[in-house]
Amino acid sequence: MLENRWLALGLDSLLIIFTIYLFFEYFNLFFICKKKRSYIAIGVTVFVIWQVEILNFISFSVAAIYNIGVTIGITLFIVTIMFEGKFWKKCFFCIVFDAIWMLSEMLIHNLLLLYSAALAHSQLFGSFVSKVLLMTVILALKKVFKNEKVIELSDKNSFLLVLIPVGSIYIMSVVFMLAYNISDKLAKIYSFIAVFVLLFINVLIFYVYIEFADILYVKKMNLLYERQLELCERHQEETEVSMLRVREVKHNMKNHFISIIGYVEKREYAELKKFINEIIDEGNLSLSTIVNSGHVVVDSLVEYWNRVAESQEIEFETNVCIPMEMPFKRADISLVLGNLLENAVEGASKAEGKKYIRLKMKYDKDNLLIALENNYKGKLKKLNEKRILTTKEDDVNHGIGLVSVDRAIRKYKGMMFIDDSVPKRFLIRVVLYGNKYE
Repeated sequence: MLENRWLALGLDSLLIIFTIYLFFEYFNLFFICKKKRSYIAIGVTVFVIWQVEILNFISFSVAAIYNIGVTIGITLFIVTIMFEGKFWKKCFFCIVFDAIWMLSEMLIHNLLLLYSAALAHSQLFGSFVSKVLLMTVILALKKVFKNEKVIELSDKNSFLLVLIPVGSIYIMSVVFMLAYNISDKLAKIYSFIAVFVLLFINVLIFYVYIEFADILYVKKMNLLYERQLELCERHQEETEVSMLRVREVKHNMKNHFISIIGYVEKREYAELKKFINEIIDEGNLSLSTIVNSGHVVVDSLVEYWNRVAESQEIEFETNVCIPMEMPFKRADISLVLGNLLENAVEGASKAEGKKYIRLKMKYDKDNLLIALENNYKGKLKKLNEKRILTTKEDDVNHGIGLVSVDRAIRKYKGMMFIDDSVPKRFLIRVVLYGNKYE
């Protein structure tokens, strides 16, 4: 008896460890673990207690809504302790996780009732098989969400989606109670089919979520493209106006040279200087550009964000050495450079003391190197050592831009390096490989 008891205890412990592994595998897809190990230890401890004492938390003698609330509440509490992220997003993925977990256990239980009543009453066996089913679902999700940042939906769309798992959990509880009180085999078959359909629907939620996220992404990208196109058109208009002014000045240059020679012969240098300044002012030749690489997209973006930076008293330094043509799509250059400059201006505008932005661009052997440095105030939310999320509060819309940059970089097999080793200084380097683009 003692040996059997220790064996059961060992198997229960292994099952709890397996459950913890599945828990982390699922939520690591959508959230970042907090760095403080104490939070992780507290969350794991609560999770283990919950698994050991689950029968004390859940009661079949009370309404199903109570069991649903307790399960979701404990899961949400653990996730809130252990992971970074917005509360509403945690609520959504917690509820979906609990729904799939419960439906997996119910599906396996109904299946065992149909074919083996003895195994159906074995809590250990049924729990293990249901965890294997849950692991299968999580592995499928990992393939879907691999290397992708999960874009948050609007509150309205998230609320509508979360009604599906909440309703599924409640329906599952009701179906289980009805089938439990009815000994008819046909009722168990119907119960199995109902649970299978509910599980399938809840797995499909992730695909619906992706579709909604893609729609949101496309809308944001369209707005971004429209704004970049306006910048390019504005830059083109300014360039044409400047060229017309230069042509006008060149047309009058002969007469100006005759006057200049006259001033020189009379050695009236002060008047000569005044005359030359008048020519410059009249022809608006004092209008200079911060960069004139000939690449319309780069020039227009740098010009625009330079004006924005100047309006916010930010010192803007540039060192751009690129050709007019490069083996990169202009839309991708616009995405990468536009988002980086926007983030730099946003960060520098809130910095304390002297505000600055330093941009360097170099093109060498079909490769484009971009280095952007700015000071900032706040705390970076880092996904890993080479990737950040944002310093902004509105990280839903801001996250769209960061995802766009990451996709464009990976499109050219490029790399992004982030250096925040110096306090309040943010340095990002981007490398795009033109010879690797297919």
